[in-house]
Amino acid sequence: MAINFRLANVNDAILLRKLSEDTFRDTYTEFNTPENMEAHVAKNFSIEAIVNDLQSPQNQYFIIEFDTQIVAFAKLVKDHSTKGLADKKVVEIERFYVDKNLHGQQLGRKLMDFCTNWSKENNFETIWLGVWENNQNAMEFYKKMGFEFLDKHIFVLGTEVQTDFTMKKDV
Repeated sequence: MAINFRLANVNDAILLRKLSEDTFRDTYTEFNTPENMEAHVAKNFSIEAIVNDLQSPQNQYFIIEFDTQIVAFAKLVKDHSTKGLADKKVVEIERFYVDKNLHGQQLGRKLMDFCTNWSKENNFETIWLGVWENNQNAMEFYKKMGFEFLDKHIFVLGTEVQTDFTMKKDV
């Protein structure tokens, strides 16, 4: 499988929106009400929201393309700290999505390695992320990639307040 890594741009907004929504729905629909899912998707995965993210200098979207399709991406937010990391130069992985049809192809590992290397090259000390407390598969993946548990924070999905674990990895 010949894949290509690159920085996303506004021309990728439609494909990023689709992969974001599809992946989020595939992972979380069965655990949330339809109303909360619709509210979250409308707020976070609209074309306008994605374009605004892509235009912000604080964000970096790294994508993996295969055969002109975006099959995975990570959204990194520079200098966005969390409890327990206030004294560090940090970058948050706010989104980390891989097309479910390509799970098992090592794309997640390759994308995480890419994000880690980019973070080192850009003088960040620590990468952190939030992961839903009931998403065991994601937590196991992050642990395999060298992340350790740090704390908890609140994640609001529609009107429901949920708990995410925060995890960190020093680079």
